[in-house]
Amino acid sequence: MIRQLFKQKLNQFFNRRGIEPLPVVFDWRRIYVLPSKAGLFFATIWFLMMLAGLNFNNNMTLMLVFLLFGLAQVVLHQTFFNIRNLRLEQVSAEPVFMGDAIVLHIQIGADNEKWQIRTENKLSSDIDNITQEVTQLKSMIESQHRGWHSPGRIKFLSRYPMGLFTCWVYCTPKAQVLVYPKPESPCPPFPQHGGQDGEKSTPVKGEELSSIRAYQQGDPIRDIAWKKTAQSNQTWVKDFHQTQGQHLLFDFAQMAMSNTEAKLSRLTAWILEAENQGADYQLLMPGFDSGMSSGDVHKHQCLKSLALYDFIPKSGGVS
Repeated sequence: MIRQLFKQKLNQFFNRRGIEPLPVVFDWRRIYVLPSKAGLFFATIWFLMMLAGLNFNNNMTLMLVFLLFGLAQVVLHQTFFNIRNLRLEQVSAEPVFMGDAIVLHIQIGADNEKWQIRTENKLSSDIDNITQEVTQLKSMIESQHRGWHSPGRIKFLSRYPMGLFTCWVYCTPKAQVLVYPKPESPCPPFPQHGGQDGEKSTPVKGEELSSIRAYQQGDPIRDIAWKKTAQSNQTWVKDFHQTQGQHLLFDFAQMAMSNTEAKLSRLTAWILEAENQGADYQLLMPGFDSGMSSGDVHKHQCLKSLALYDFIPKSGGVS
């Protein structure tokens, strides 16, 4: 209980500035500094050397101790100024499906050269050198819900030049990433009410036996053609197809499912499958009509409508 309360108060302290519009310049007031593991080891050895020098009254040892202390001060100064006035320019990411990792593209810059700047996430890319031009690094976060997703707090740190000290800064940028619903897998057959005659016809899984084909991994056991399989050394399955119009209608209101998230997942799978087949399709949602079309722009509009259906921003997100 005490540990959770301490962690909550610590997060409130780090997030006291709230969500900040970009760009953000990290001045000296925002920088935190602590010794790294290597720095703690260095301090321990330095302290033991100082005790030995004082105990034996060895001037050479004491001179080396003071020299190392001065070196540590110079390293601390360099590490601090290496991250001072770092500038966060922009945070962006491509839309992803729920459950997939969000790859953030973070653009940072500075008025002078910076060295070995990185973010602290599951996937992060180091930057060896930052000039006055804008530099990009990548960071990965998890997508936990559909709709608009906030990147959350981003931590930049540096241990340049010798790794004895860690200097870091925090920022919660005002940015949003769109997360689509997770598509149902495998994709179910298209709805029967959605077929409209077009210039072409699309074969979809149905009830009419169209052919016999070789077994593929994932085929249901009930479709195996046992008689033909027994007569050969290969496993055969029955292929049930029917033709459906190239114009498809996906209507949220006509789906016989009680779970809203399951509906959105199935509609997402249908949209992706229709795009793969090159079919024109129309999505009908409460308050949204995509019209009959296809293509990347049309797909994005439909998936965005599914992602934002009855979406309630999570706490800490960007509205």
